[in-house]
Amino acid sequence: MESLPLPASDTSIAVIGAGRLGGVISRALRAAGFDVHGPFGRDEHAPETDLAILAVPDSAIGEAAEKARAAKTAHLSGATGLDVVDLSIHPLQTFTGTEPPGVLHGVGAAVDGRTDDDRQLAGQLARALGMIPFTVTDRAGYHAAASFASNFVLTVLDVAERLAAASGVDNPRDLLAPLVRQSVDNWQRQGARAALTGPIVRGDEATVARQRAASAQHGELFDALAAATREIAGRPDRDAEPQHTEDEGRA
Repeated sequence: MESLPLPASDTSIAVIGAGRLGGVISRALRAAGFDVHGPFGRDEHAPETDLAILAVPDSAIGEAAEKARAAKTAHLSGATGLDVVDLSIHPLQTFTGTEPPGVLHGVGAAVDGRTDDDRQLAGQLARALGMIPFTVTDRAGYHAAASFASNFVLTVLDVAERLAAASGVDNPRDLLAPLVRQSVDNWQRQGARAALTGPIVRGDEATVARQRAASAQHGELFDALAAATREIAGRPDRDAEPQHTEDEGRA
């Protein structure tokens, strides 16, 4: 397959996949000055281009790659390898599909390629969209980390919202969001052990038992999370011991 030069404004790109990410990537590429075609549905006919970016489910990458008419093909999956494409760019972000083109600025992007030139092209494309390229050695582990940081967090937040609403809290998302943001900020600065607060880290098992009783409908999840939290609280290799007064860090 012929070599594709590093991306320039006249590089033609077809985006295959008209879902959330396909739309976001298409808008971002146009804003970066590329000659963009699409996004096209998987059953639509895309023109010949320098690069085809496959914004399709992992299970559809093979079929989409076969249909693509491009010098190079790339997918946007974090978990799938390079068996049927030349390069990959996985934005480490979640999308609703309505975001403006600048949403990718400052976002990490896991990049890979079959050859050094392909990896360089993937990195250059990521930078052209304002992303920060990085590489991984274990795609499955990396993708699992992304799920823990996004999907599973939302699962926990959904339970928190329902428990708060059942306890008589109006607008629970609005009231819980500052707590969530501060917890994430503390984790980013200090790591989980130093940022951890609450009854488990204080050794207040009576309060934990009352929480468990109030969360009976979600008992298995509570037990699993409590066990994992006890493991974090018991780690000896923490950078800093959290300091709390009796009235601080009560979440």
